[in-house]
Amino acid sequence: MKKVVTIPFKAFWAVSLGFIALPIIIFFTGYLRPYVGIPLALLFIFAYVLSVRDASRDQEKKLLAKSDTDIKIPVGYLIGFALTAVVLSYVSGVGEFIFTLNDHPYRRAIMNDLVNYKWPVIYDYATQTNPKVIQEIGRTSGNYAFMYYFTFWLPAALVGKLGGAFAANLALMLWNAIGIFLTFIGVSKIIGRASFTVPFVYICFAGLDVLPNIVHNFVEWDCWNGMEVWAPVLAYMSNFAELTSVFHQCVPCWLIVTLMMMSYNTRSLGFIGGTLFAYSPWGIIGLFPLAIVRAFSKPMRAGGTGKAVKNVFSVINIISCASLLLIYTPFYLGNHSSTSIKGFFWEFINDPVLSVIVYILFIVIEIAPVAIILWKTEKTEALFIASLIELVIIPIYKITEANDFCMRSSMAARFILCILLARYLKDIYDADKIIVANKLKRKKKDVIKLVFTMLTVILMMYPAFVMGYYVIGSELTGEPHNAETIGSFGNIKEAEHTWNVTHNYISNDYQEAFFFKYLAKK
Repeated sequence: MKKVVTIPFKAFWAVSLGFIALPIIIFFTGYLRPYVGIPLALLFIFAYVLSVRDASRDQEKKLLAKSDTDIKIPVGYLIGFALTAVVLSYVSGVGEFIFTLNDHPYRRAIMNDLVNYKWPVIYDYATQTNPKVIQEIGRTSGNYAFMYYFTFWLPAALVGKLGGAFAANLALMLWNAIGIFLTFIGVSKIIGRASFTVPFVYICFAGLDVLPNIVHNFVEWDCWNGMEVWAPVLAYMSNFAELTSVFHQCVPCWLIVTLMMMSYNTRSLGFIGGTLFAYSPWGIIGLFPLAIVRAFSKPMRAGGTGKAVKNVFSVINIISCASLLLIYTPFYLGNHSSTSIKGFFWEFINDPVLSVIVYILFIVIEIAPVAIILWKTEKTEALFIASLIELVIIPIYKITEANDFCMRSSMAARFILCILLARYLKDIYDADKIIVANKLKRKKKDVIKLVFTMLTVILMMYPAFVMGYYVIGSELTGEPHNAETIGSFGNIKEAEHTWNVTHNYISNDYQEAFFFKYLAKK
Protein backbone atom coordinates (compact mmCIF):
# COMPACT_ATOMS: atom_id res chain seq x y z
CA MET A 1 0.00 0.00 0.00
CA LYS A 2 2.94 2.36 0.59
CA LYS A 3 4.12 2.32 -3.02
CA VAL A 4 2.13 4.90 -4.99
CA VAL A 5 1.52 5.05 -8.72
CA THR A 6 1.11 8.51 -10.23
CA ILE A 7 -1.31 8.63 -13.14
CA PRO A 8 -1.02 11.82 -15.25
CA PHE A 9 -4.44 13.46 -15.43
CA LYS A 10 -4.23 13.89 -19.19
CA ALA A 11 -3.44 10.18 -19.64
CA PHE A 12 -6.41 9.18 -17.48
CA TRP A 13 -8.64 11.57 -19.40
CA ALA A 14 -7.44 10.19 -22.74
CA VAL A 15 -8.13 6.58 -21.75
CA SER A 16 -11.48 7.28 -20.08
CA LEU A 17 -12.83 9.52 -22.82
CA GLY A 18 -11.45 7.05 -25.37
CA PHE A 19 -13.38 4.26 -23.66
CA ILE A 20 -16.57 6.28 -24.10
CA ALA A 21 -15.81 7.54 -27.62
CA LEU A 22 -14.51 4.37 -29.31
CA PRO A 23 -17.86 2.53 -29.53
CA ILE A 24 -19.46 5.68 -30.98
CA ILE A 25 -16.74 5.92 -33.63
CA ILE A 26 -17.35 2.24 -34.46
CA PHE A 27 -21.06 3.01 -34.84
CA PHE A 28 -20.31 5.92 -37.17
CA THR A 29 -18.01 3.86 -39.39
CA GLY A 30 -19.81 0.51 -39.16
CA TYR A 31 -23.45 1.53 -39.35
CA LEU A 32 -23.46 4.65 -41.54
CA ARG A 33 -22.84 5.21 -45.21
CA PRO A 34 -19.13 5.95 -45.76
CA TYR A 35 -19.71 9.51 -46.99
CA VAL A 36 -21.62 10.20 -43.75
CA GLY A 37 -19.87 8.01 -41.18
CA ILE A 38 -16.21 8.62 -42.04
CA PRO A 39 -16.35 12.46 -41.93
CA LEU A 40 -18.35 12.32 -38.68
CA ALA A 41 -15.88 9.86 -37.16
CA LEU A 42 -12.97 12.11 -38.13
CA LEU A 43 -14.72 15.16 -36.64
CA PHE A 44 -15.41 13.20 -33.46
CA ILE A 45 -11.78 12.10 -33.24
CA PHE A 46 -10.72 15.72 -33.78
CA ALA A 47 -12.96 16.83 -30.89
CA TYR A 48 -11.51 14.02 -28.77
CA VAL A 49 -7.93 15.14 -29.45
CA LEU A 50 -8.80 18.74 -28.58
CA SER A 51 -10.44 17.59 -25.35
CA VAL A 52 -7.40 15.57 -24.28
CA ARG A 53 -5.06 18.50 -25.03
CA ASP A 54 -7.30 20.80 -23.00
CA ALA A 55 -8.00 18.47 -20.08
CA SER A 56 -5.42 19.90 -17.66
CA ARG A 57 -6.34 23.53 -18.22
CA ASP A 58 -8.76 25.62 -16.18
CA GLN A 59 -11.57 27.88 -17.40
CA GLU A 60 -9.01 30.57 -18.27
CA LYS A 61 -7.00 28.01 -20.33
CA LYS A 62 -4.22 28.20 -17.78
CA LEU A 63 -2.19 25.00 -17.54
CA LEU A 64 -2.60 23.55 -14.07
CA ALA A 65 0.29 22.13 -12.06
CA LYS A 66 0.75 18.39 -12.31
CA SER A 67 0.91 18.22 -8.54
CA ASP A 68 -2.70 19.45 -8.48
CA THR A 69 -4.08 17.33 -11.31
CA ASP A 70 -2.21 14.02 -11.28
CA ILE A 71 -3.93 11.04 -9.67
CA LYS A 72 -1.99 9.17 -7.01
CA ILE A 73 -3.11 5.60 -6.28
CA PRO A 74 -1.31 3.15 -3.98
CA VAL A 75 -0.35 -0.02 -5.85
CA GLY A 76 -2.42 -2.15 -3.50
CA TYR A 77 -5.55 -0.17 -4.25
CA LEU A 78 -4.81 -0.19 -7.98
CA ILE A 79 -4.57 -3.99 -7.96
CA GLY A 80 -7.64 -4.27 -5.72
CA PHE A 81 -9.66 -1.98 -7.98
CA ALA A 82 -8.69 -4.00 -11.06
CA LEU A 83 -9.55 -7.36 -9.48
CA THR A 84 -12.81 -6.01 -8.07
CA ALA A 85 -13.80 -4.64 -11.48
CA VAL A 86 -13.21 -7.96 -13.23
CA VAL A 87 -14.97 -9.99 -10.54
CA LEU A 88 -17.90 -7.57 -10.45
CA SER A 89 -18.25 -7.63 -14.22
CA TYR A 90 -18.17 -11.45 -14.16
CA VAL A 91 -20.61 -11.87 -11.25
CA SER A 92 -23.08 -9.38 -12.70
CA GLY A 93 -23.39 -11.69 -15.70
CA VAL A 94 -21.74 -9.65 -18.42
CA GLY A 95 -20.51 -12.09 -21.04
CA GLU A 96 -22.89 -14.80 -19.78
CA PHE A 97 -20.23 -16.81 -17.94
CA ILE A 98 -22.26 -17.26 -14.76
CA PHE A 99 -25.86 -17.72 -13.65
CA THR A 100 -27.63 -14.51 -14.64
CA LEU A 101 -30.61 -12.40 -13.60
CA ASN A 102 -33.08 -10.03 -15.17
CA ASP A 103 -32.81 -9.18 -18.88
CA HIS A 104 -29.92 -11.37 -19.98
CA PRO A 105 -31.85 -13.38 -22.61
CA TYR A 106 -32.17 -10.05 -24.46
CA ARG A 107 -28.50 -9.21 -23.83
CA ARG A 108 -27.45 -12.56 -25.34
CA ALA A 109 -29.63 -11.96 -28.38
CA ILE A 110 -28.12 -8.49 -28.89
CA MET A 111 -24.61 -9.89 -28.91
CA ASN A 112 -25.59 -12.82 -31.15
CA ASP A 113 -27.16 -10.58 -33.75
CA LEU A 114 -24.41 -7.95 -33.76
CA VAL A 115 -21.87 -10.72 -34.32
CA ASN A 116 -23.80 -12.86 -36.80
CA TYR A 117 -25.62 -10.27 -38.91
CA LYS A 118 -24.28 -7.68 -41.32
CA TRP A 119 -24.53 -4.09 -40.01
CA PRO A 120 -27.06 -2.49 -40.00
CA VAL A 121 -28.86 -5.53 -38.62
CA ILE A 122 -31.93 -6.24 -40.77
CA TYR A 123 -34.17 -9.26 -40.21
CA ASP A 124 -36.56 -11.17 -42.44
CA TYR A 125 -39.89 -12.30 -40.99
CA ALA A 126 -39.55 -15.51 -43.00
CA THR A 127 -36.76 -16.67 -40.66
CA GLN A 128 -39.12 -16.97 -37.66
CA THR A 129 -39.77 -20.66 -37.03
CA ASN A 130 -41.79 -20.80 -33.80
CA PRO A 131 -45.50 -21.07 -34.79
CA LYS A 132 -46.63 -19.18 -31.67
CA VAL A 133 -44.23 -16.34 -32.43
CA ILE A 134 -45.42 -16.21 -36.04
CA GLN A 135 -49.04 -16.16 -34.90
CA GLU A 136 -48.41 -13.31 -32.46
CA ILE A 137 -46.45 -11.27 -35.00
CA GLY A 138 -49.12 -11.88 -37.61
CA ARG A 139 -46.89 -11.91 -40.71
CA THR A 140 -44.43 -14.20 -42.46
CA SER A 141 -42.80 -11.87 -44.97
CA GLY A 142 -41.10 -8.52 -45.04
CA ASN A 143 -38.11 -7.03 -43.24
CA TYR A 144 -37.59 -5.28 -39.93
CA ALA A 145 -34.60 -3.59 -38.30
CA PHE A 146 -32.81 -3.93 -34.99
CA MET A 147 -33.18 -0.56 -33.26
CA TYR A 148 -31.93 -0.22 -29.70
CA TYR A 149 -29.20 1.58 -27.76
CA PHE A 150 -26.58 -1.11 -28.38
CA THR A 151 -23.49 1.12 -28.78
CA PHE A 152 -21.78 -0.40 -25.73
CA TRP A 153 -21.63 -3.85 -27.41
CA LEU A 154 -19.90 -2.73 -30.60
CA PRO A 155 -16.19 -3.19 -29.66
CA ALA A 156 -16.90 -6.70 -28.38
CA ALA A 157 -19.08 -7.46 -31.40
CA LEU A 158 -16.18 -6.57 -33.69
CA VAL A 159 -14.00 -8.99 -31.73
CA GLY A 160 -16.74 -11.59 -32.16
CA LYS A 161 -16.84 -11.14 -35.92
CA LEU A 162 -13.16 -12.05 -35.96
CA GLY A 163 -12.95 -14.64 -33.17
CA GLY A 164 -16.44 -16.02 -32.61
CA ALA A 165 -19.02 -15.96 -29.83
CA PHE A 166 -16.70 -16.85 -26.92
CA ALA A 167 -14.22 -14.13 -27.89
CA ALA A 168 -17.08 -11.62 -28.14
CA ASN A 169 -18.46 -12.48 -24.69
CA LEU A 170 -15.00 -12.42 -23.09
CA ALA A 171 -14.27 -9.06 -24.73
CA LEU A 172 -17.60 -7.67 -23.47
CA MET A 173 -16.92 -8.81 -19.91
CA LEU A 174 -13.43 -7.28 -19.93
CA TRP A 175 -14.62 -4.10 -21.68
CA ASN A 176 -17.24 -3.67 -18.97
CA ALA A 177 -14.58 -4.25 -16.29
CA ILE A 178 -12.38 -1.55 -17.81
CA GLY A 179 -15.25 0.93 -17.51
CA ILE A 180 -15.75 0.02 -13.85
CA PHE A 181 -12.01 0.21 -13.12
CA LEU A 182 -11.68 3.66 -14.70
CA THR A 183 -14.62 4.88 -12.63
CA PHE A 184 -12.98 3.61 -9.44
CA ILE A 185 -9.88 5.65 -10.23
CA GLY A 186 -11.85 8.76 -11.17
CA VAL A 187 -14.02 8.64 -8.04
CA SER A 188 -10.86 8.24 -5.96
CA LYS A 189 -9.60 11.49 -7.46
CA ILE A 190 -12.90 13.24 -6.70
CA ILE A 191 -13.07 12.16 -3.05
CA GLY A 192 -9.41 12.95 -2.38
CA ARG A 193 -7.71 9.57 -2.17
CA ALA A 194 -8.14 5.89 -2.92
CA SER A 195 -10.42 4.19 -0.41
CA PHE A 196 -12.28 0.90 0.05
CA THR A 197 -15.43 3.01 0.21
CA VAL A 198 -15.22 3.58 -3.56
CA PRO A 199 -15.89 -0.01 -4.76
CA PHE A 200 -18.09 -0.67 -1.73
CA VAL A 201 -20.52 2.15 -2.48
CA TYR A 202 -20.26 1.53 -6.24
CA ILE A 203 -21.58 -1.99 -5.67
CA CYS A 204 -23.96 -1.52 -2.76
CA PHE A 205 -25.56 1.91 -3.21
CA ALA A 206 -29.36 1.62 -2.98
CA GLY A 207 -32.43 2.80 -1.16
CA LEU A 208 -33.74 1.09 1.96
CA ASP A 209 -35.73 -1.46 -0.04
CA VAL A 210 -35.27 -3.94 2.75
CA LEU A 211 -37.92 -2.14 4.82
CA PRO A 212 -40.92 -2.58 2.47
CA ASN A 213 -39.77 -6.13 1.81
CA ILE A 214 -39.85 -6.92 5.54
CA VAL A 215 -43.33 -5.42 5.79
CA HIS A 216 -44.44 -7.40 2.75
CA ASN A 217 -43.52 -10.63 4.51
CA PHE A 218 -46.20 -9.87 7.08
CA VAL A 219 -48.68 -7.76 5.13
CA GLU A 220 -48.75 -8.63 1.44
CA TRP A 221 -49.96 -6.17 -1.17
CA ASP A 222 -50.94 -6.87 -4.78
CA CYS A 223 -48.72 -4.24 -6.37
CA TRP A 224 -45.52 -5.77 -4.97
CA ASN A 225 -43.53 -6.97 -7.98
CA GLY A 226 -40.08 -7.72 -6.62
CA MET A 227 -37.40 -6.76 -4.16
CA GLU A 228 -36.89 -3.27 -5.62
CA VAL A 229 -40.25 -2.91 -7.34
CA TRP A 230 -42.29 -2.76 -4.16
CA ALA A 231 -44.21 0.43 -5.07
CA PRO A 232 -46.81 0.57 -7.82
CA VAL A 233 -45.47 2.25 -10.98
CA LEU A 234 -42.30 3.68 -9.31
CA ALA A 235 -38.84 2.15 -8.97
CA TYR A 236 -35.27 3.29 -8.35
CA MET A 237 -32.84 0.41 -8.77
CA SER A 238 -29.76 -0.38 -6.70
CA ASN A 239 -26.36 -0.11 -8.36
CA PHE A 240 -25.89 -3.87 -8.38
CA ALA A 241 -29.31 -4.39 -9.97
CA GLU A 242 -28.35 -1.92 -12.69
CA LEU A 243 -25.09 -3.79 -13.28
CA THR A 244 -26.89 -7.13 -13.62
CA SER A 245 -29.49 -5.76 -16.03
CA VAL A 246 -28.49 -2.58 -17.90
CA PHE A 247 -24.69 -2.55 -17.66
CA HIS A 248 -24.63 -1.08 -21.19
CA GLN A 249 -26.30 2.05 -19.81
CA CYS A 250 -25.06 2.39 -16.23
CA VAL A 251 -21.33 1.67 -16.66
CA PRO A 252 -20.78 4.39 -19.30
CA CYS A 253 -23.21 6.71 -17.48
CA TRP A 254 -21.31 6.44 -14.20
CA LEU A 255 -17.96 7.01 -15.90
CA ILE A 256 -19.38 10.04 -17.72
CA VAL A 257 -20.69 11.47 -14.43
CA THR A 258 -17.25 10.90 -12.91
CA LEU A 259 -15.51 12.74 -15.76
CA MET A 260 -18.02 15.57 -15.49
CA MET A 261 -17.33 15.98 -11.77
CA MET A 262 -13.54 15.85 -12.08
CA SER A 263 -13.21 18.16 -15.10
CA TYR A 264 -11.35 21.45 -14.70
CA ASN A 265 -13.18 23.32 -17.45
CA THR A 266 -16.43 23.17 -19.38
CA ARG A 267 -14.98 23.27 -22.87
CA SER A 268 -15.45 19.49 -23.07
CA LEU A 269 -18.57 19.24 -20.91
CA GLY A 270 -20.87 18.89 -23.91
CA PHE A 271 -18.63 16.21 -25.36
CA ILE A 272 -18.57 14.27 -22.09
CA GLY A 273 -22.27 14.54 -21.34
CA GLY A 274 -23.43 14.23 -24.93
CA THR A 275 -21.83 10.82 -25.37
CA LEU A 276 -24.38 9.37 -22.95
CA PHE A 277 -26.99 9.89 -25.68
CA ALA A 278 -25.32 7.05 -27.58
CA TYR A 279 -25.64 4.70 -24.61
CA SER A 280 -28.90 5.69 -22.94
CA PRO A 281 -31.54 8.06 -24.30
CA TRP A 282 -33.15 7.85 -20.86
CA GLY A 283 -29.92 8.57 -19.02
CA ILE A 284 -29.21 11.74 -21.01
CA ILE A 285 -32.54 13.19 -19.86
CA GLY A 286 -31.39 13.01 -16.24
CA LEU A 287 -27.80 14.05 -16.96
CA PHE A 288 -28.61 17.20 -18.96
CA PRO A 289 -29.89 19.37 -16.04
CA LEU A 290 -26.98 18.23 -13.88
CA ALA A 291 -24.49 19.14 -16.61
CA ILE A 292 -26.03 22.63 -16.77
CA VAL A 293 -25.63 22.97 -13.00
CA ARG A 294 -22.03 21.81 -13.25
CA ALA A 295 -21.31 24.22 -16.13
CA PHE A 296 -22.46 27.22 -14.10
CA SER A 297 -21.33 26.09 -10.67
CA LYS A 298 -19.13 28.43 -8.64
CA PRO A 299 -15.75 26.90 -9.68
CA MET A 300 -16.69 27.16 -13.36
CA ARG A 301 -17.77 30.82 -13.03
CA ALA A 302 -14.41 31.95 -11.64
CA GLY A 303 -13.76 33.99 -14.79
CA GLY A 304 -17.28 35.35 -14.92
CA THR A 305 -20.58 34.11 -16.30
CA GLY A 306 -19.72 35.35 -19.78
CA LYS A 307 -16.60 33.22 -19.85
CA ALA A 308 -18.58 30.22 -18.62
CA VAL A 309 -21.12 30.62 -21.43
CA LYS A 310 -18.37 31.04 -24.01
CA ASN A 311 -16.62 27.88 -22.82
CA VAL A 312 -19.82 25.84 -23.03
CA PHE A 313 -20.09 26.79 -26.71
CA SER A 314 -16.57 25.61 -27.50
CA VAL A 315 -15.52 23.94 -30.75
CA ILE A 316 -15.19 20.65 -28.90
CA ASN A 317 -18.74 20.76 -27.56
CA ILE A 318 -20.31 21.97 -30.79
CA ILE A 319 -18.63 19.35 -33.01
CA SER A 320 -19.30 16.41 -30.70
CA CYS A 321 -22.89 17.31 -29.78
CA ALA A 322 -23.84 18.10 -33.37
CA SER A 323 -22.46 14.74 -34.52
CA LEU A 324 -24.34 12.84 -31.83
CA LEU A 325 -27.64 14.66 -32.33
CA LEU A 326 -27.46 14.31 -36.11
CA ILE A 327 -27.10 10.53 -35.96
CA TYR A 328 -28.68 9.22 -32.79
CA THR A 329 -31.83 11.36 -32.80
CA PRO A 330 -33.19 9.92 -36.09
CA PHE A 331 -31.93 6.47 -35.10
CA TYR A 332 -33.97 6.41 -31.88
CA LEU A 333 -36.98 8.03 -33.53
CA GLY A 334 -37.14 5.07 -35.87
CA ASN A 335 -38.74 3.05 -33.06
CA HIS A 336 -41.21 4.80 -30.78
CA SER A 337 -43.49 1.89 -29.87
CA SER A 338 -41.87 1.42 -26.45
CA THR A 339 -42.79 4.99 -25.44
CA SER A 340 -46.48 4.62 -26.27
CA ILE A 341 -47.25 3.94 -22.60
CA LYS A 342 -46.79 7.20 -20.71
CA GLY A 343 -48.44 9.63 -18.34
CA PHE A 344 -48.32 11.02 -14.81
CA PHE A 345 -47.80 8.24 -12.29
CA TRP A 346 -51.12 8.83 -10.52
CA GLU A 347 -52.95 8.06 -13.78
CA PHE A 348 -51.77 4.46 -13.38
CA ILE A 349 -52.85 4.18 -9.72
CA ASN A 350 -56.33 5.72 -10.05
CA ASP A 351 -56.61 6.58 -6.37
CA PRO A 352 -55.55 10.13 -5.36
CA VAL A 353 -54.98 9.27 -1.69
CA LEU A 354 -53.00 6.12 -2.50
CA SER A 355 -50.95 8.07 -5.07
CA VAL A 356 -49.84 10.59 -2.44
CA ILE A 357 -49.00 7.83 0.05
CA VAL A 358 -47.02 5.87 -2.54
CA TYR A 359 -45.05 8.94 -3.63
CA ILE A 360 -44.17 9.99 -0.08
CA LEU A 361 -43.14 6.47 0.92
CA PHE A 362 -41.07 6.13 -2.23
CA ILE A 363 -39.10 9.31 -1.52
CA VAL A 364 -38.68 8.40 2.17
CA ILE A 365 -37.37 4.92 1.34
CA GLU A 366 -35.24 5.68 -1.73
CA ILE A 367 -33.88 9.22 -1.27
CA ALA A 368 -34.33 10.59 2.25
CA PRO A 369 -31.80 8.40 4.16
CA VAL A 370 -28.78 9.32 2.05
CA ALA A 371 -29.98 12.95 1.86
CA ILE A 372 -30.04 13.13 5.66
CA ILE A 373 -26.56 11.65 5.92
CA LEU A 374 -25.03 14.05 3.41
CA TRP A 375 -27.00 17.20 4.16
CA LYS A 376 -24.64 18.83 6.66
CA THR A 377 -21.50 18.36 4.59
CA GLU A 378 -22.94 18.79 1.09
CA LYS A 379 -25.80 21.30 1.42
CA THR A 380 -23.71 23.97 -0.33
CA GLU A 381 -22.76 21.63 -3.17
CA ALA A 382 -24.85 22.57 -6.22
CA LEU A 383 -24.76 19.07 -7.74
CA PHE A 384 -26.03 17.56 -4.49
CA ILE A 385 -29.03 19.89 -4.31
CA ALA A 386 -29.72 19.48 -8.04
CA SER A 387 -29.60 15.71 -7.71
CA LEU A 388 -32.07 15.70 -4.83
CA ILE A 389 -34.46 18.00 -6.69
CA GLU A 390 -34.24 15.83 -9.80
CA LEU A 391 -34.82 12.59 -7.89
CA VAL A 392 -37.91 14.07 -6.28
CA ILE A 393 -39.30 15.23 -9.65
CA ILE A 394 -38.51 12.20 -11.84
CA PRO A 395 -41.10 9.81 -10.27
CA ILE A 396 -43.94 12.17 -11.20
CA TYR A 397 -43.98 10.98 -14.82
CA LYS A 398 -43.94 7.47 -16.25
CA ILE A 399 -42.78 6.32 -19.70
CA THR A 400 -42.84 2.68 -20.94
CA GLU A 401 -44.53 -0.29 -19.34
CA ALA A 402 -41.61 -0.90 -16.94
CA ASN A 403 -41.14 2.87 -16.37
CA ASP A 404 -37.66 3.12 -17.88
CA PHE A 405 -37.90 6.88 -17.48
CA CYS A 406 -37.96 6.58 -13.69
CA MET A 407 -35.32 3.87 -13.44
CA ARG A 408 -32.80 5.10 -16.01
CA SER A 409 -33.12 8.88 -16.12
CA SER A 410 -32.27 8.80 -12.41
CA MET A 411 -28.93 7.01 -12.94
CA ALA A 412 -26.77 10.16 -13.09
CA ALA A 413 -28.30 11.85 -10.03
CA ARG A 414 -28.15 8.68 -7.97
CA PHE A 415 -24.50 8.15 -8.87
CA ILE A 416 -23.64 11.69 -7.79
CA LEU A 417 -25.12 10.81 -4.39
CA CYS A 418 -23.12 7.58 -4.53
CA ILE A 419 -19.85 9.48 -5.04
CA LEU A 420 -20.66 11.94 -2.26
CA LEU A 421 -21.51 9.06 0.08
CA ALA A 422 -18.18 7.39 -0.71
CA ARG A 423 -16.43 10.65 0.22
CA TYR A 424 -18.46 10.99 3.41
CA LEU A 425 -17.70 7.42 4.52
CA LYS A 426 -14.04 7.92 3.69
CA ASP A 427 -13.99 11.08 5.81
CA ILE A 428 -15.64 9.23 8.71
CA TYR A 429 -12.93 6.61 8.48
CA ASP A 430 -10.21 9.27 8.47
CA ALA A 431 -11.86 11.14 11.36
CA ASP A 432 -12.12 7.96 13.40
CA LYS A 433 -8.41 7.37 13.04
CA ILE A 434 -7.70 10.90 14.31
CA ILE A 435 -10.16 10.54 17.19
CA VAL A 436 -8.67 7.21 18.29
CA ALA A 437 -5.14 8.58 18.00
CA ASN A 438 -5.99 11.60 20.14
CA LYS A 439 -8.21 9.62 22.54
CA LEU A 440 -11.06 12.09 22.06
CA LYS A 441 -14.70 11.39 22.82
CA ARG A 442 -17.51 11.93 20.35
CA LYS A 443 -20.36 14.26 21.11
CA LYS A 444 -23.73 12.62 21.63
CA LYS A 445 -25.18 14.02 18.40
CA ASP A 446 -22.15 12.73 16.47
CA VAL A 447 -22.72 9.26 17.91
CA ILE A 448 -26.38 9.35 16.86
CA LYS A 449 -25.40 10.46 13.34
CA LEU A 450 -22.76 7.74 13.12
CA VAL A 451 -25.20 5.05 14.25
CA PHE A 452 -27.81 6.27 11.75
CA THR A 453 -25.20 6.30 8.97
CA MET A 454 -23.90 2.82 9.72
CA LEU A 455 -27.40 1.40 10.03
CA THR A 456 -28.42 3.01 6.75
CA VAL A 457 -25.34 1.66 4.96
CA ILE A 458 -25.93 -1.83 6.34
CA LEU A 459 -29.57 -1.84 5.25
CA MET A 460 -28.58 -0.36 1.89
CA MET A 461 -26.54 -3.50 1.18
CA TYR A 462 -29.65 -5.69 1.14
CA PRO A 463 -30.39 -5.77 -2.65
CA ALA A 464 -26.75 -6.35 -3.63
CA PHE A 465 -26.31 -9.01 -0.95
CA VAL A 466 -29.47 -10.91 -1.89
CA MET A 467 -28.82 -10.82 -5.63
CA GLY A 468 -25.13 -11.64 -5.23
CA TYR A 469 -25.96 -14.52 -2.89
CA TYR A 470 -28.52 -15.84 -5.36
CA VAL A 471 -26.16 -15.62 -8.35
CA ILE A 472 -23.09 -17.10 -6.64
CA GLY A 473 -25.14 -19.66 -4.73
CA SER A 474 -26.87 -20.83 -7.90
CA GLU A 475 -23.52 -21.14 -9.62
CA LEU A 476 -21.87 -23.08 -6.77
CA THR A 477 -24.80 -25.50 -6.41
CA GLY A 478 -24.78 -26.27 -10.12
CA GLU A 479 -28.05 -24.54 -10.98
CA PRO A 480 -28.38 -24.65 -14.79
CA HIS A 481 -27.65 -21.35 -16.48
CA ASN A 482 -30.63 -19.54 -17.95
CA ALA A 483 -31.47 -21.07 -21.30
CA GLU A 484 -31.21 -19.21 -24.59
CA THR A 485 -34.90 -18.41 -24.59
CA ILE A 486 -34.57 -15.85 -27.40
CA GLY A 487 -31.44 -16.72 -29.36
CA SER A 488 -31.97 -14.03 -31.98
CA PHE A 489 -34.49 -11.32 -32.62
CA GLY A 490 -34.59 -12.77 -36.12
CA ASN A 491 -35.80 -16.14 -34.82
CA ILE A 492 -37.31 -15.92 -31.34
CA LYS A 493 -37.25 -19.29 -29.60
CA GLU A 494 -39.96 -18.75 -26.97
CA ALA A 495 -43.15 -16.79 -27.64
CA GLU A 496 -43.21 -15.23 -24.15
CA HIS A 497 -40.61 -12.72 -25.40
CA THR A 498 -42.41 -11.72 -28.59
CA TRP A 499 -44.21 -8.66 -27.27
CA ASN A 500 -41.11 -7.24 -25.57
CA VAL A 501 -38.94 -7.80 -28.65
CA THR A 502 -41.43 -6.26 -31.08
CA HIS A 503 -42.05 -3.23 -28.84
CA ASN A 504 -38.55 -2.48 -27.58
CA TYR A 505 -35.91 -3.84 -29.94
CA ILE A 506 -37.15 -3.69 -33.53
CA SER A 507 -38.81 -1.37 -36.06
CA ASN A 508 -41.25 -2.64 -38.67
CA ASP A 509 -41.45 0.50 -40.77
CA TYR A 510 -37.75 1.31 -40.67
CA GLN A 511 -37.66 1.85 -44.45
CA GLU A 512 -39.60 5.07 -43.96
CA ALA A 513 -37.36 6.29 -41.13
CA PHE A 514 -34.98 9.17 -41.92
CA PHE A 515 -32.04 7.24 -40.44
CA PHE A 516 -32.36 4.29 -42.79
CA LYS A 517 -33.35 6.39 -45.79
CA TYR A 518 -30.41 8.77 -45.70
CA LEU A 519 -27.79 7.75 -43.12
CA ALA A 520 -27.52 3.99 -42.65
CA LYS A 521 -25.60 1.66 -44.92
CA LYS A 522 -27.70 -0.16 -47.48
